[in-house]
Amino acid sequence: MTDLPTPEHETAETAAVDAAAAERMPEPATSGDFDIRAYTRTAAGSHADSLPLEAFTEHPLAAKTLRAIAYLRDLERFTMHHMRDVLVTPSHKDARLTAFLATWAFEKYWIADAFDRILAAHSSFVPAKNRARLRVVRFVREFVDRVSPIFTAIRANLIGEDFVAIHVTRGFIDELVSRATYSQILKKDPNAALIEVLEGFQKLRNRHLQFFEGETLRRLEESKSARKLTRSSLRRGWAPTGTAEQPTQETRFMMTYLFSDASGRSDIAAVDLVVDTLPGQRGLAVMSKAARKFGLKGANGAAGANGVKATA
Repeated sequence: MTDLPTPEHETAETAAVDAAAAERMPEPATSGDFDIRAYTRTAAGSHADSLPLEAFTEHPLAAKTLRAIAYLRDLERFTMHHMRDVLVTPSHKDARLTAFLATWAFEKYWIADAFDRILAAHSSFVPAKNRARLRVVRFVREFVDRVSPIFTAIRANLIGEDFVAIHVTRGFIDELVSRATYSQILKKDPNAALIEVLEGFQKLRNRHLQFFEGETLRRLEESKSARKLTRSSLRRGWAPTGTAEQPTQETRFMMTYLFSDASGRSDIAAVDLVVDTLPGQRGLAVMSKAARKFGLKGANGAAGANGVKATA
């Protein structure tokens, strides 16, 4: 990953935020060639035998931590639904990408299963209730869910391979946010057993991060059209994959619980700064905008706040 940029027209306040953010967001291990064969051979399956469930019985997680874990579980479960939309695009023609996505979904399925087991180990945990939607709203959502893959497939295949850049870039940002989320959860609840679990999961996700980073940089560097398409997509709106299917009050809870303090806001800025380094994507402040959308007042990406324009 390249060095984080310094925003133009920097103030003392934004400079302090940027310095803290750059220090807080760890660099991926490497952005070089990703060995897809080694990855598919060493994919991690069920974590049932390695989870320290007895430790959670002795030292249970806080109620807010359990609520956050339940939210992450539901996001991981959404992966297969998301793959349906991805694989109707030209991505299915790329054997390497398809092999990665199948293995990536497999690992995420078992991460969701592990989160489910942790929640089940806490008899006090009460799942959040989704606020009932009006019947007409449910009908519209179901209709859109059924027809959207058709329109996505038509549009994506008319555009061609450059459309794939949108998906891998969003995947890369998702992994950056996941890393920040794990970190913030452990800061709020430094439970020894949870540290063991999430650090183990992050080691798996580092491979996801490495793949998405390499694909994102390659595709954006090679194609002006890919840069423009990706920028347009991110500018129209970005949120972690799966949040649209979650209760809005739960997404608001995650944003305010994890990212409202100085440490969390620094992580928001760090994500935005990394996105700034991607070819043609500077100044979008995607994480800051998502945080504001879901109730975090005053979230402001330094680059975006200073009006830095991107070049294609």
